[in-house]
Amino acid sequence: MSVRPAVQIFSPPVTAALQYMKDQAGHTCDIEFASVGPTVEFIKMMCKWFAVMDVSNTRQHIHKNDPDSRHFSDVDDARLEWLEVTFLEYLKKLKTESHPDNFFSKETYHALVLTTTSNVECIRFLLAERKFIFVLTRKFSSDPIEALFGLLRRTAGNNDAMDMTSVICGLEKMLKTGIVSSSAQSNVNCSTSFCSTKGISSDVTQNSSRPAKSFFPSAAEERLQELCTTPRQWLPNPEVASLALIGGYLARVVTEKVSCEDCINLVEKPKGNAPVDGLIEYQDRGGLKYPTKELIMVLIGLKRFVDIMLFHRKAIAKPLEASVERAVAVLVDLPVLVCSNRDPKHRRTFLELLVRKFVKPLLSNHALNITDKNFVAKMYLKKPLSRKVLKM
Repeated sequence: MSVRPAVQIFSPPVTAALQYMKDQAGHTCDIEFASVGPTVEFIKMMCKWFAVMDVSNTRQHIHKNDPDSRHFSDVDDARLEWLEVTFLEYLKKLKTESHPDNFFSKETYHALVLTTTSNVECIRFLLAERKFIFVLTRKFSSDPIEALFGLLRRTAGNNDAMDMTSVICGLEKMLKTGIVSSSAQSNVNCSTSFCSTKGISSDVTQNSSRPAKSFFPSAAEERLQELCTTPRQWLPNPEVASLALIGGYLARVVTEKVSCEDCINLVEKPKGNAPVDGLIEYQDRGGLKYPTKELIMVLIGLKRFVDIMLFHRKAIAKPLEASVERAVAVLVDLPVLVCSNRDPKHRRTFLELLVRKFVKPLLSNHALNITDKNFVAKMYLKKPLSRKVLKM
């Protein structure tokens, strides 16, 4: 697993989702989510650790409104004490109270402790001894060394521990083949450069069938009209809460794109404590928007509208434009999100902005899922020049 997906496991959205399902355990979520408290605490600790260890500039803490991502400029910074005392004590407590099979591996635990203590000492040394103005922890990187070790293991043909003979053999291969080159961002001068002279060709399907004439399913329009006008009260389940979270982003888009105050008031409300706003509340550091109940109802209808459209007609020509056109045509005639400005063009523009911003990511995610399922293998006309391609 690469670093980015691993960090996303410990991201605030995951924590917010678990906390929300814990609050709704036994109501709209499974009762077993009532015991996820220790898991939430672990994710929060690791999320803060990644944030402290990945400070990249002196402005990100302002944009994110997150004090953990601020640069280090003081030897007595509270985050250094948190790393040195609170985090390490938490790992020790976790180790003693957990079964060995449910804890970090020996190597991972040793790497966490070593990385934490070495970074703390290095930050204090640079600030106190070297008189650095500030320190950015992202600059402490061991990626080149890890890449070298990985390449040495691949040259030996295995992933086991290497002896001295294998290391020397791998270094000689690198020197003779010139497979190692300096990075453009490094401080090492490169005397020669290498670039591939041949591209990797792949089979391209020449025969593409012409799509048949598509008809938009009327069931989708009927369902949208029914859900937008129903007096039914929706339970605060995870699906509705996620749509409320998306509605907050749509409210921000409206505030940025639309100058009409009535339209903004139709989609944005003050911060409250409604159960459906749980995902927003757990992630809010002061900059998130809260959608109105009417907007959430429209988003529920649009979600069902897109689901029915994709289920009945999977080969609609220009699905985004067709979906936006049909959805806006239905919403214009419904008594939802009605602004005081009675200009039909103004209302259509407002609804088209909401529908397009909401439907486009749904269609993109659906297309990516279909692509991942159908992408089984890639056939090459000739043997690739790089061994990395063979490992895809």
